[in-house]
Amino acid sequence: MQNHYLAILELQPGATRQEIKAAYRRLSKKHHPDISQDPRAKERFIEINEAYKFLTDVGPYPGNQTVSYDYNPQNDEYNTWRRKAREHAWRMAKEAERRQNELIKSLLRTFNIVASIIIIFNLLLSLDYLLPWKEHDEKILQIKMGYETVGRRLKVYKYDDVEFSNFKMRFVAREVIGLTQYEKAVVIATPIFRKPMSVKISAEGHINTHHQAFNIFQIFGYMIPLVFIVLIFYLFILKLLDHKLTLAIFMIFLFITQLYLFFLY
Repeated sequence: MQNHYLAILELQPGATRQEIKAAYRRLSKKHHPDISQDPRAKERFIEINEAYKFLTDVGPYPGNQTVSYDYNPQNDEYNTWRRKAREHAWRMAKEAERRQNELIKSLLRTFNIVASIIIIFNLLLSLDYLLPWKEHDEKILQIKMGYETVGRRLKVYKYDDVEFSNFKMRFVAREVIGLTQYEKAVVIATPIFRKPMSVKISAEGHINTHHQAFNIFQIFGYMIPLVFIVLIFYLFILKLLDHKLTLAIFMIFLFITQLYLFFLY
């Protein structure tokens, strides 16, 4: 028990007050609950504060040439300082936890604004998909082969990219690349965001329907209900601040992905 507190601060007998302060600053920063990922961080933080308070209050004094850290665990003075030190350490730990919770609450308040934007955007997407789609008479301006890079150098032909008068569409490879003569092209698009869903092409007396390979509705349409499910968990089910913050971060990444797909296709 003689050098218990010195061991906590990783010091040797005879350590000066300056060395005690330096060790305290270094270890309290290392094991601070807001920084350390160690599950025992809070407990270690309290021990470090207790050791620092005891050594600075009961340990060496200015002008005292003989420095002794001996103490008797049964001594009333030791018990008094131990109690005060632990109370002080617990207050600091509670204050650190309070500051962390306040920071999380502040971040979540900001996210609530973003969540409102996400809800409105996805409601508009849902409405855009459910409302009757509109037909647009178009001219085919260009058809070209679309390649996808596989590995570092290999390019594989995977798509037919078609540019119409007012739309750009992508189809599965070889679906329309050979089309040279056509009589009429009618693009079917959503009414709000004008996302092309399919096209009817009349050629040689036949009408063929070609569907957009993928866009925010085709292939990636599952993201819309996923957004609503995640928001329900965030708003009504999760209660712990840490869990809500984790879900909020996931929601932001999901929304960014949605926006990328929305403007790309």
